[in-house]
Amino acid sequence: MSERIIKKSPVVIVKNFLILQASAVAAYIAAAYLGHYAQIYRSFPLSKVVSFQIAQAVFVFGLETLIIFYIFFRWYKEYWQIQPYQIMHGRGLLFRKRETIPLNQIISVSSRQGPLGKLVKYGTIEIRIGQSQKCFFFKDLPEPQNIVELILQFKQASEFTAGHHNSSPDLDQLIKDGERENLELKSTFRWDLRAQKVNRQLEKSVMRTVAAFLNTQGGQIVLGIDDNKKPLGLEADYATLGKPNPDGFENHFSHIFHNMIGSEFRSLIKLSWLKLDNKDCCVISVSPSLKPAILRTDDNEEFCIRTGNGTTALKFSEASSYISSHFKNNLV
Repeated sequence: MSERIIKKSPVVIVKNFLILQASAVAAYIAAAYLGHYAQIYRSFPLSKVVSFQIAQAVFVFGLETLIIFYIFFRWYKEYWQIQPYQIMHGRGLLFRKRETIPLNQIISVSSRQGPLGKLVKYGTIEIRIGQSQKCFFFKDLPEPQNIVELILQFKQASEFTAGHHNSSPDLDQLIKDGERENLELKSTFRWDLRAQKVNRQLEKSVMRTVAAFLNTQGGQIVLGIDDNKKPLGLEADYATLGKPNPDGFENHFSHIFHNMIGSEFRSLIKLSWLKLDNKDCCVISVSPSLKPAILRTDDNEEFCIRTGNGTTALKFSEASSYISSHFKNNLV
């Protein structure tokens, strides 16, 4: 799952600078009215070297510089990090503070914008969590409506992942209706039953389906079952590995996955080992990704999606259009 880091709108820098600048000017005028800076300054030895006007200009310049640096670094150090299972809010210059909001405790997310916010596209996100309905307010964020949708998508994806990762699939129920949009059956992972040898194209075929599930709505692949729903087992695949058992198989799967799709997506994949007619079968559960997954083989790249009960590699123009619409709120 790819995290997303969000910072306050740069407009807030200008807004805070104007507020602090106005406050500083007001304080300076008030102090000047109550005291006589020129007379006080002339009591210092420095007044014999530097005139009051120059000292005053240096002081004002230094004060404004400090204000600018304070406002910028306060903005720079504050962030919201949307992760697969939580939102983290970090802030503070010298003393850093962090708070986390578990996605599974969020019960509502909304946004609001004032007149200026609507004009320059920033606003406030309100998040309610738990039965106590405790509220968190994240102010001055850019495109707040898009961030609300992004948080809801992360929450949905985390619930989908948790559902797959916390329970074992029902193999009989999975294969009962045969292949469909979110399920595919494959006899083996790498052993060619006809040629009786390792076939790398079979591994590629599995990874194409995994990538397609990542790019669509998720799904499951059952390895060790043929198209007629007959259990074949994975013993032939095991025999091709240095460690001929499920652990060796998962290690090899992860190696191929990292090379063809990328380790950043591995947390969205779960391998479950089940037996049917006393034969080992593997269920690959794939959660939908919040960013495009590209399949890389040799010097080629493909962008795949599920269409019906099959996998389709899109042309460049088609992939660009699909990515723009399907992942519109998740692209940095």
